[in-house]
Amino acid sequence: MSILKDALFLALGALWSDLRGTSILMYHSIEERLDHFSSVAPAVFEMQMGYLASHGYRVISLGELASRLQGKSLLNRCVVLTFDDGFRNNYTHAFPVLKRFRFPATIFVVTGRIGQRDKESGLQYLRENELREMEASGLIDIEPHTETHPKLSALSKEEALQEMKKSKEAVERILVKQTRLFAYPYGNYTDETVRVAEECGFKAAVTVREGIVTSREKFLELPRNSVDRSTTFVQFKGKVSSVIGRYEALKRLWR
Repeated sequence: MSILKDALFLALGALWSDLRGTSILMYHSIEERLDHFSSVAPAVFEMQMGYLASHGYRVISLGELASRLQGKSLLNRCVVLTFDDGFRNNYTHAFPVLKRFRFPATIFVVTGRIGQRDKESGLQYLRENELREMEASGLIDIEPHTETHPKLSALSKEEALQEMKKSKEAVERILVKQTRLFAYPYGNYTDETVRVAEECGFKAAVTVREGIVTSREKFLELPRNSVDRSTTFVQFKGKVSSVIGRYEALKRLWR
């Protein structure tokens, strides 16, 4: 499947290699242990960041993208970096690379897991002092990702509201700042979930629907392109170009 996907990405790339709009990349764990599906090896992550730096991409924060969407001033060939869940290896492995390249990023933390260890993978989550250090760097924006990482569509409106509010309040308490961005756990959301996110005061929210951000996007339903251990370098390059949009359009036609 990966070989076929690579071939299709290469074929599409021959026609649409530039990036018109902004690609939001979604990472989780940056770790040598690739038994965790969402992990990307540190050396691979560094290579990916090097590619962005050497090929003239402008890496902007998710906050800047949200402001540009509101002001209808989107730029082409921009990339936004996001990390979900708040694994500690974002601090130990990703943060040094981001500092070297001076790339901003947003980390969405599950606030009920701060300082704990993941029961399934054994991976450690970020601690409060690490959150503060990264936020203080001016490169990293820490934002909420719910309190317990549930599927929001399975909750009542009040339960979903509490998950978002408690997570928002926890991040604001730890970092003494106002939060305005959100990531839906599992990319799972409904029209009601979106209304709850708006009620909580979020200005932008990200999904796991792949594609390129254009001026037509809804602020609280922004697409993101997943990068994990299965993502080949050919696919990575496609996900920071207009190829991913064409690929997703073809997938919709095949369904």
